[in-house]
Amino acid sequence: MADAIPAHGASRPDTAPPARPVKIWLFLVLVAVYLVIVQGMSAVLSAGQGFEHGKLTTDAYVIRTIVIPVGLGVALLVAVVGHLRAWDEIFRDRRPVQRWLIALPLVLFATVAAITNYPGLADRGLAFALLLLVATLMVGFGEELLFRGIGVTAFRQAGHSEFRVGLWTTLLFGAAHGTNIFSAGPQALVQVVATSCTGLVFYLILRRTGALVVSMAAHGLWDFAVLSSQIDPEESWPLVNVSAVVLVLLLLLVLILRRRITPGAPTAR
Repeated sequence: MADAIPAHGASRPDTAPPARPVKIWLFLVLVAVYLVIVQGMSAVLSAGQGFEHGKLTTDAYVIRTIVIPVGLGVALLVAVVGHLRAWDEIFRDRRPVQRWLIALPLVLFATVAAITNYPGLADRGLAFALLLLVATLMVGFGEELLFRGIGVTAFRQAGHSEFRVGLWTTLLFGAAHGTNIFSAGPQALVQVVATSCTGLVFYLILRRTGALVVSMAAHGLWDFAVLSSQIDPEESWPLVNVSAVVLVLLLLLVLILRRRITPGAPTAR
């Protein structure tokens, strides 16, 4: 006997399979594998090329040390999220926060516009500027998907308070950049502190906007502005120092108003 056909206008049952749980151990494994892919491929592709770390002087440097390694890492993360079927939970945040937090993305994007090394980018040409922008947006996509997407979801599903979710994912985000010690030397420790601070800001941007793509864009554009200061090894770009001042001010604002982040919550624990 043929199956009955629902009448016109009748709702059909949702046959989409449920999302699989995101485990903390899986997140930690993904962090390790992502770092091995990005750092390992960067080292392999730059070997024998005569590149000086942190000096974005050629298209080849950007492609070999950022675009290709990060692209492979992003492909892995997208495949994992697809397997988990957790797109909606990872890319959308429905937990309310106070309206004043909109100041964070507004100040961050304004800072990006102010500190970008426009003269240096103009000297290098439009093609190089677009290549660097694509590379940093890829970094923003991958790292936000990993830490503010998969990581935040994993810690939430494990039952951690939102304070601990933000704390642990932020600290792990900073610690992951400690692997740059193999290429950058001791200055990687400074990167750990700086990226931990920016990670907290990106987490709060996710909370306020409710969209992971906004924190991805904020991350990518922030990296673009900061890295644009390194494209001329003979001349420093002093405005990049403003980024550190802005981060400190934003973190002080969050510290002062920390009890007013979540609506109806007298304290943030």
